[in-house]
Amino acid sequence: LNTAMRKMEILSLKWDYIDLEKNFITLPQTNTKAKKTRVVPINSIVRTVLLELKLKRRGSAYVFPSENSSNGHVSWIKHSFSSSCKRSKIENLRFHDLRHTCATRMLEAGADIVSVSKILGHSDINLTVKRYIHPEEALKNAVEKLANSNPNYSQNYSQASSREKGVDVTP
Repeated sequence: LNTAMRKMEILSLKWDYIDLEKNFITLPQTNTKAKKTRVVPINSIVRTVLLELKLKRRGSAYVFPSENSSNGHVSWIKHSFSSSCKRSKIENLRFHDLRHTCATRMLEAGADIVSVSKILGHSDINLTVKRYIHPEEALKNAVEKLANSNPNYSQNYSQASSREKGVDVTP
């Protein structure tokens, strides 16, 4: 949820890709959908989880190693993800929904669309705009920003409107 990475980008993650000093994950082009190297920033939550995993999984090249897998890392999490959702009483959640939630939360928190698009690894910013920017909300936010840009405007308008109706609003 905190990286916006795709499932296989996470499951095939190697410790060599992670820089805990600079707080970045560098996904090589061989591990991304767009086949381009992508740098993913690590926030404090991800950093803590990675440090804990590093202590537990000493000696493995992979963050999520598997002795039972031919490729050396966990590749299949459908049952464990489904079980986790059931225990948490979460219905109809796909792993990929975590990626969408991350992007939506970043935008809601004020991140700019260009940064979010880069973090997601979208090859075209228009894909990010189409998926995550809802025009109706953007328009509502724009006019609300106008209203909030001058706090005296709302008060003056309210007083003028009341005078038109014959109501005395003098403090």
